[in-house]
Amino acid sequence: MRLQRGVTLTELLIALMLGLLLLGGVLGVYLSNQTTARTTEDLSNLQNRIRLAFQVMSYDLRSAGFLGCNNSERVVSVVQIAGANPVWLNWQGGLMGTAADAANNESIRLMYAAGRSSSVVTHVPPRLNLNQQSELSVGDLGVVCDDTLTSIFQVSAVGNNWLEHAAVGLNCSADLGFNNPFLCNVPRTRLYPVDAMMMRFETVRWFVAASEVDANLNSLFREIIVAGVPVREEVLFGVERLSFAYQMRNAPFGPVPFSAALDMTQVIGVNVVILLADGAYQQINVGEGMRTVEFFVAVRNR
Repeated sequence: MRLQRGVTLTELLIALMLGLLLLGGVLGVYLSNQTTARTTEDLSNLQNRIRLAFQVMSYDLRSAGFLGCNNSERVVSVVQIAGANPVWLNWQGGLMGTAADAANNESIRLMYAAGRSSSVVTHVPPRLNLNQQSELSVGDLGVVCDDTLTSIFQVSAVGNNWLEHAAVGLNCSADLGFNNPFLCNVPRTRLYPVDAMMMRFETVRWFVAASEVDANLNSLFREIIVAGVPVREEVLFGVERLSFAYQMRNAPFGPVPFSAALDMTQVIGVNVVILLADGAYQQINVGEGMRTVEFFVAVRNR
C-alpha cells in the first residue's frame, strides 16, 4: 500500500501568509480605486455646482437693466412699502452693488424685465388689455413700457388677455405716470399706447449667508421677490467670500472695487470672485487655486 503525504503545518502557514499578502494587495488597490472614484465624483459634483452658479449669476448680470423697450432712463415704480420704494426696488439702472459686510462679503442687486412679452391692445386704467394671455399672476411684479417711459407695478388682478394695476396691495396708486420727484398722491395719469410691451419684472440679489444645510459654514444664495416677499434659494454650499469689481464706461479695462461714490448707472461689466471654504471640501483636497472661482460678465443693456 502506497503511503500518502499531507501538507505540513509550516507549508500551510506559508501558503496562508502568501494568500493574505496577495489578498491585502488586491484589497488595497480596490480601496484606493474606490477612494479615487469617490473623490473624482465629489470633484465633478462640485464643478457642476460651480458651473450652475456661474451660469445663473451670469444670466442675471447680463440681463441687468433690460426693460423691454428702449431701456429709457425714465422709470417709475408705484410699488411702495411704508410710503417708499422697498430696498429691493432701488432701481439705479438695474444694478446695485454694496460695500463688504463684517465678514468681508459683498452682495449685488440686479433688476430686469424677463419672460414672455405681451403687447398692449388698449389701456384703460387700471386695466391693460393684451394681445395674449399674460404669464403673470396676482401679486407678481409687472413692467410696461414704450419708447418714452417704463412703469413698474404689482399685478392686482388677471383675466383672459388682461391684467390690472389697481391701487391695492403694494401699489400706492393706479397712475403709472412719471414725475420727479415722485409723489404717489399727485395725479400722473399715463395711458400706454397700442403695442406698448408688457413683461414680468425680476429683482434678484446674490449674497452669502449661513448655509441651511450646515450653519457652521456659509453658502451662496440667490434671492428673488415672490408676491412682494423676498424668497431665497441656496445655490452653492461652502462659500467663504464673495466680492465684485465694476468696469466703468469710457474707462480703461480694469474693474474697480465698490465705493459709495461709484455711479452704478455707468457700470458695463462685473468681475465676480467666489472663494470656496476650505473646511467644506476637505474630503476632495481642493487646493488654494481651485478654491477661487473668478469670471467677468459684460452688462448687455448699458
